[in-house]
Amino acid sequence: MRHRLEYLSATAVMSVVAAIALAGRGYLNSIDVAMVFLLGVVLVSSRYRSGPALLASVLSIVLFDFFFVPPYYRFTVNDSAYLLTFAMMLVIAVAMSRLTARIRDQAGSAAAREQRMATLLATSRELAGAADRNELAAMAERHLGHAAEGVAAIALADEEGGLRLPEHRLFKSKEVQEAAGWALAHGEAAGLGTGAFEELGMLILPLMSPLRPLGVVALTPSAGADGRVLEVLALQTGAALERLAMAERHEEARVAVAGERLRTALLSSLSHDLRTPLGTIEGAASTLAGEDATITPEVRRELLETILEQSRRMTRLVSNLLDMMRLETGALVVHRNWQPLEESLGVALLRLEQTLRDHPVDVRLADDLPLVSVDDVLLEQVFVNLLENAAKHSPPGTRVRVSAWPDGETTIVEVADEGPGIAAGEEEAVFRKFYRGEMSPGRSPSEGAGLGLAICRGIVSAHGGRIWVERGVSKGAAFRFSLPRTAAPPILDPESMETSVAEWP
Repeated sequence: MRHRLEYLSATAVMSVVAAIALAGRGYLNSIDVAMVFLLGVVLVSSRYRSGPALLASVLSIVLFDFFFVPPYYRFTVNDSAYLLTFAMMLVIAVAMSRLTARIRDQAGSAAAREQRMATLLATSRELAGAADRNELAAMAERHLGHAAEGVAAIALADEEGGLRLPEHRLFKSKEVQEAAGWALAHGEAAGLGTGAFEELGMLILPLMSPLRPLGVVALTPSAGADGRVLEVLALQTGAALERLAMAERHEEARVAVAGERLRTALLSSLSHDLRTPLGTIEGAASTLAGEDATITPEVRRELLETILEQSRRMTRLVSNLLDMMRLETGALVVHRNWQPLEESLGVALLRLEQTLRDHPVDVRLADDLPLVSVDDVLLEQVFVNLLENAAKHSPPGTRVRVSAWPDGETTIVEVADEGPGIAAGEEEAVFRKFYRGEMSPGRSPSEGAGLGLAICRGIVSAHGGRIWVERGVSKGAAFRFSLPRTAAPPILDPESMETSVAEWP
């Protein structure tokens, strides 16, 4: 039907051209009329196939002879010179129709190549952004089905070299399953036009990587589907699967190496940092266990306090190590409750009463400080680590300042000391695991495992906030962290609220 319409259209075009030329017959000479007919031939050739173009060429001669060569309205020619004109018109018309058809075919081929390249580029770009195999398979099925003008389904290979057949209608029959297994094992196409399993009525292509086949794709291509595009898309899918598998293996190896390094560092830190408090406890305990009558009550009390202090230090060290393990393994769970910030701060100050005995603490909390939605145990650990860090890195007798104030939708907390401060360029390094800064005079560099600030960052990040360090107003370091308000806090009766910390001498 379409071909008939092309021939009818060619006849209609030449009829219109003849009518236009006939309207100006009194003003046009023979050459001008011939050019008008050639224009009609070019118009037909640019739109239709060679058959309608050839018909237009013949019609141009017939109409030119009938309407524009004397005697008019007859097919007789009195002047033999017109015979040469007819021959030249036919040759030129045929040549122009052929050239026009060739240009049209080349333009069509170029457009098809451009469309193929655009399809392949879009597919490659989308497959590169896939997060896992299932997402990648879904993307590839969509692009392959579109290119095949039919339906596509992918079956990926398992660890044993077999196929994980999906719940898809293309893989329901036993014949298709056998053909898919054959294509995977041999790395060759099966089905339509391949010579293997021709009776399937579909095409099965292997998804190949440079090392091995990673699966197969079953297709129901239409008659106009481009087989080369399907093959290239299958190769792209195989390459994308291999890249994803290599990325997964690389990530697993990186996590394994990082975990092994962490375990080694934690064991090394545990064995090193527990040695000092254990030795101190052992020495004090052995002295107390002796029968030496020269031990005065004051000395006995001092030895007992030493044992208590070193035990607490060991408890904090082990707690930090366990917290770091929870952070690294993703086992840290935040149990949020609305509460005043000063409650966690008060408990932390009580826990560090001995550690802060040489450092007066100034607590400056804003009057309009709102409730915070936090895990009180984790927030308490943040205060403990920051306060202990301030005590370690500032000389005895200097003050530690704790401040908090609202800032838009967040609450800002600051713990500042009067120590040597943070060296330029170490603002991020201090939050790395096992990093130890310069101790204040009178303290050993081995004190602490270098995990406190790393744990603080992990806990604050788990609450949706961030932590950073700045230079103090005059000297020292000021550690700040933010706690965002994700919802409106409950309204409490001010008379029923009891604060844990009003001031700290």
